[in-house]
Amino acid sequence: WAAPLLNALVFSTDAVGACWALLQTDFKSGLKDVVAGERRGNGAAAEEGGDAHALLSLFCTCLSHALVVTEEGELHGGGGPLPLHQIRRAIVAGRDLLVRLTREPTVAQGSEGACTDNPYALFLVYAVSKLMRDLYDRSSRRPLCHPKLWLREDLLDRALGQCKSHGDYCGLLDTPLLRVMPYAVPFKRRLKIFEGIITTDRIARQGSPNSMAQQPSVRLNVTRGRILEDGLLAVHGMHGTSWRRRFNVIFTNEFGLAEAGIDAGGLFKEFWCDLSRLAFHPNYALFCATEGGDDCLYPNPSSRAAHGSDHTVLFEFLGKVLGKALYEGLVIQPKFAHFFVSFLRGDYNYLHMLPDLETKDPELYKNLTFLRNYEGDVSDLALTFTIANDDFGTATEVPLMPDGESVEVTNTNRYRYINAVAKHHVHDRVRDQAEAFTRGLWNVIDKSWLRLFNEPELQVLISGSSQERINLDDLKSNTKYAGGYTPLDVHVFRFWNIVKHMAVKDQHALLRFVTSCERPPPLGFASLNPCFCLQRIQIFSDSDKLPAASTCFNVLKLPTYSSEKVMRQKILESINSGSGFDLS
Repeated sequence: WAAPLLNALVFSTDAVGACWALLQTDFKSGLKDVVAGERRGNGAAAEEGGDAHALLSLFCTCLSHALVVTEEGELHGGGGPLPLHQIRRAIVAGRDLLVRLTREPTVAQGSEGACTDNPYALFLVYAVSKLMRDLYDRSSRRPLCHPKLWLREDLLDRALGQCKSHGDYCGLLDTPLLRVMPYAVPFKRRLKIFEGIITTDRIARQGSPNSMAQQPSVRLNVTRGRILEDGLLAVHGMHGTSWRRRFNVIFTNEFGLAEAGIDAGGLFKEFWCDLSRLAFHPNYALFCATEGGDDCLYPNPSSRAAHGSDHTVLFEFLGKVLGKALYEGLVIQPKFAHFFVSFLRGDYNYLHMLPDLETKDPELYKNLTFLRNYEGDVSDLALTFTIANDDFGTATEVPLMPDGESVEVTNTNRYRYINAVAKHHVHDRVRDQAEAFTRGLWNVIDKSWLRLFNEPELQVLISGSSQERINLDDLKSNTKYAGGYTPLDVHVFRFWNIVKHMAVKDQHALLRFVTSCERPPPLGFASLNPCFCLQRIQIFSDSDKLPAASTCFNVLKLPTYSSEKVMRQKILESINSGSGFDLS
């Protein structure tokens, strides 16, 4: 009975606008009093939440229902249930109200499933949090407001500073605040919580990197020309939390000789970044890239045709590869499509199928938009509830509903058809692959840890900042010097000037040469451990040595070349050589 009632309220009346207007007046208790927790009057009505509480619950429920059929263009163009500036006011009010309610003992108990003597407060939390989540999901695709409107800068700052153990950090995940509205906590603070959980668990399983009492490692023998093949063989058969153990990599060159380097972390970083770059490449037919120039990756719907029934095994392996990168704090190259990142969090929102389809297949989205706005008789288009799949040249027709081939698309059912086509492309065709991938990922990384972040934030966690050029000021302020170098040394000055004027690809190559990762950490170079270091290497002739690196400790060994021109030439030669330890 609820759906027909909501349909009548939302689509036959202006319930959303009327409720919002009343909440901003002095009706019984205004919106400001509800948010602040102040009540006027006494008696049962006040104890049960008051008329304003009921009105706010109704407003949130109706607006959430209206958003189901509100398109992005309507919401941003003024054709939605509320003007955009009023939606921003609602966001601020909902944020402050939820912060207050999640701090109340009865609400905190009820949110964990316990009985409570205040069902009105619990329903209010449900209604407001659902609306806020719907709006936040929309905003993660196309911002509805300035990001700061979602935040309360003071949240969890003190609690995070008191965390010392793995249990302390995980305990923060169980707070009502992070369960109901993690987006209100600043991103960097949530990232520190995630890193605290990972770091404490890693130390417990692998031992401290600064301690001699390290746990036994998993040995991986890898040939530089066979990164993907040897990587698959080396970790095949490993299950579950075994992936959280320390991996020790031994590289061999093309002649079968082991390289001289001893893996103290740097070789593993290099291997895993190379493995990630190769395994996710579309050439292997496991992933496709979105159209439109952004080249975001999503599972190849035709992967079964390319790899047979074992294709899900490969996706599960790649999920573990990503999980291991997150567990070890490595920033890797793949940038995933927004809808696929939703799968990784474990809570794909079906209300966003059409916007997701636009990123995946703009031409199909354009055709469906034409069908939705078609003013003539849709049956003249001779469409049925079927869709044609093309798997490497083999065409198959798939029904979108039982006996779909005999169901004609008409003006009455065209919206059902449009949603069915969108669901087929962004969900159904990649469901098996996405489930296998997330199964592998969650074997290494608990999915509750990932729900701290929305999709763009999780992408930053995976592949670092989207900025192309390195933030040179950040790198310089978090660099230490060794071997006699100081910030005022002429050779140091030359080095920073060279980096400043490098091409973007050379900046990334330099960072990879020193740290094994092409991109900075999500929290910036201040979180790089060990920190970036320039070590002085005294030479008497420019031909004596090339720059070398110790990737285990993020050290660039920079000789004292005679000029900036020579230094630039030698640095570029080293970072683009593609050599391993044989270089030094």
